[in-house]
Amino acid sequence: MSDDAPYQMPPTDTSRFSLVLWAQFGFFAMMLFEFSQNTDAMDSENVVFFGAVLVTGLLQLLRVNNRRMIGMLLMVVGATISWGVIGGEMEMVIWGLIFFIIPFFGMAIFVPALGFDEHGMELPRARRKVLLVVVMTFCMLFFVMGENLGLATTDDGTYELEEMDGDVIYEVSDLNVNLAKASIGLAVLGILIFLAIALGGMDLAGLRPWHGIAIATTAAWIDGYNQSDFGSTPLVMACLWALMITVMFVLTACEFFEKGEEATMEGE
Repeated sequence: MSDDAPYQMPPTDTSRFSLVLWAQFGFFAMMLFEFSQNTDAMDSENVVFFGAVLVTGLLQLLRVNNRRMIGMLLMVVGATISWGVIGGEMEMVIWGLIFFIIPFFGMAIFVPALGFDEHGMELPRARRKVLLVVVMTFCMLFFVMGENLGLATTDDGTYELEEMDGDVIYEVSDLNVNLAKASIGLAVLGILIFLAIALGGMDLAGLRPWHGIAIATTAAWIDGYNQSDFGSTPLVMACLWALMITVMFVLTACEFFEKGEEATMEGE
């Protein structure tokens, strides 16, 4: 299909680009599934938001022209109409846009685009590198720290978690608390290694930037087991989430930094 075509069919091979593209779509599909499972009725409020999620995911999978800007606009407008105009909760809209829609969906939309030349992002490689490092660092720390700080610091055997149908209090064990602490430690360690190599240019026993990301994403797998253990999320769903995040982050970092090193060696 021509590069000027309004869309492109997704690849079906096992290249890094193909795996990340499908993992990106899997992220949107799982988000849609989880929302539908936690919603009692398909009223107009939910239909609008579900539609925004589905269309945004398809735009990225089919690589429609201007898909990133259109996708982010759809998510912002969809959340505003669903939660604010129809639901009448403008306070929820503001909170949701700042802490959920923009960072969470922005991560899924822009991380692959920053790492793969196939997405055709018109930015110099040096600027893409800075943006990729900032976005990956922010997302790993924001989501891992945000999800685990409360659990890691609990001392009364209970953990209150905000869910779609209200706050739920879970009974947790010392194992759950210690796993949350380990998760935070691995995420921080991985990000420090990533930053030291990617931005600091340090030589850490032959490690590459994506090795740091791989260490950091192990936190998602620990979180998945932890949440299934105290009953927050089914283990299968937790593992699927961890898989999507791992594929998107690790393979994107591998592609960008390994390809950059190969280009530098060829230039020499």
